[in-house]
Amino acid sequence: MIRSVLYLSARPGGGAELEEFFREHRVLERALAKPGCLGAALHRPVGGGDRYVVTATWESPSAYDAWVDDPWRRGNAAEVEALLEGSVPEGGVFEVVERTGVETDQ
Repeated sequence: MIRSVLYLSARPGGGAELEEFFREHRVLERALAKPGCLGAALHRPVGGGDRYVVTATWESPSAYDAWVDDPWRRGNAAEVEALLEGSVPEGGVFEVVERTGVETDQ
């Protein structure tokens, strides 16, 4: 199992617009519909600010790669980037090596 982590820096004061994009376009639901996606979440900064985190858990790297290559996702990249401050979002993919408790990404 792997977890993808993506940091999105919304334009200053633009967090609500970013959240609305995710809701309106059902981004997390689209990811979950992909084979191998076990859950996904958009995280808002607790103390305020404009740096969001998107996490998802995947059965395998190939399942995640299928999401990255998804035509819908690629087709909406420019619209998402228009909501962000700076350049390409940062992130990474990590292998889950230990896990405890009840965790859901939804």
